[in-house]
Amino acid sequence: MNKLLKANFSRLKSETSLWLVAGSTLGIAIAFVLGRGMISRNPNYDGAEITLNSVMFEFLPFIGLLFAVFTAPYIGKEYSDKTMRNKLIVGHKRENIYISNYIICFVGSLFIYAMLLVGGFAVGVPLLGGWQGDISTLITYILMGVFFTASLASVLTMLCMLCSKRSVSAVACVILALGLMILASSIYNALSEPEMTRELISYTVDGVELGDPVPNPMYVGGFKRTVFEFLMQFLPTGQGILIANEEVTHPVLNIIYSMATTVIVNFCGIAAFKKKDIK
Repeated sequence: MNKLLKANFSRLKSETSLWLVAGSTLGIAIAFVLGRGMISRNPNYDGAEITLNSVMFEFLPFIGLLFAVFTAPYIGKEYSDKTMRNKLIVGHKRENIYISNYIICFVGSLFIYAMLLVGGFAVGVPLLGGWQGDISTLITYILMGVFFTASLASVLTMLCMLCSKRSVSAVACVILALGLMILASSIYNALSEPEMTRELISYTVDGVELGDPVPNPMYVGGFKRTVFEFLMQFLPTGQGILIANEEVTHPVLNIIYSMATTVIVNFCGIAAFKKKDIK
């Protein structure tokens, strides 16, 4: 295991996909926060107050796409360059190969996540001021990001380790990351629907005239709402949305879910990888 990790870390330092994605993440974070900061300084802006809290983690729900762009080429190269086969030939155990690759993918993804934070703080603090509120909340959000990075890395690693075709795994990873983001966003929007709504009757000189409250057909209630709330707390992309909107209510539970996902997915991935026919 030590030899595998040493070799993988040595390769990671020169991995093109990691540096490209990390640099892009840093640039995206800087550009995003800078744009929001400039809007807040526009004298004609009359929207909600833009603070470091409101923009610092706003890009977090999309970060799975960046992890996918790094993970797929990294592991895909193991197959295309026959490195995976050579590791087996020299006697390395399959579980050690799998775990070492997961650790590297997690570390690489964590570096990408760190670039998001660095870019946000580097530009956000001078433009928007420091973090408002309890500093423990900021630490909690950062830690939640670390743990859901671990869970996303486990899912992407399993997909890439079980797919020996580099191009297929790359497309599959991006589709999976995008699908998880869309799923979490759809669930969040559904849960945000109010139970009652008012229909627009007409516009008057005094403003908008609304009707009496009526049940909202889009409202999600009952057992379905319980399922949606669980998925929102469980999915790493759901946690990202909650962090971005400062709506985290059960941080410890979110971390436990991420840890459970990481362990279960890695266990299943190792079991499947042991049976995989590697040519």
